Amino acid sequence: MAATTLTPYEILQVKPLDNYFQLRVAYRLRIHELKKDRPNFPANRKISPETFRLICRAYETLSDHEKRKIYDSSKEWTSTLPLMKYTLQQLAGEPDLAPQLRDRLEKATLRQIDAKDPKTDQTPLYCAARACNVDAVYHLTEQGAEPDLA
Repeated sequence: MAATTLTPYEILQVKPLDNYFQLRVAYRLRIHELKKDRPNFPANRKISPETFRLICRAYETLSDHEKRKIYDSSKEWTSTLPLMKYTLQQLAGEPDLAPQLRDRLEKATLRQIDAKDPKTDQTPLYCAARACNVDAVYHLTEQGAEPDLA
């Protein structure tokens, strides 16, 4: 995937002064747009898998206080990430990466499946549910993932 010239703010359609709540609302709106768009044929989709990956990377950058601070000062951010470096949470949050998630879960222990991300404190099951990734939610629960309702 080619590097983007868009900023994380432009991708999420937010302003630089928007707070965390406004970022979260914008991200959720983009997820709902994707969910409505997914039944369409791939050629007719408004949001491609690559575009949604950019949305996810933009949200990861702006929702993390330290990453946002670094971006705001240097204007540099990680817009692409090799699939091998994806965490289970990142795979679970992107519906088009379901095959890669299944492959990764084949060798995963229950402890790894239920592990929380050290920065976000979120499990793969939470990330899948937040992104409306029903296939990943089903697969994770079939593998024994515990809901993190605390």
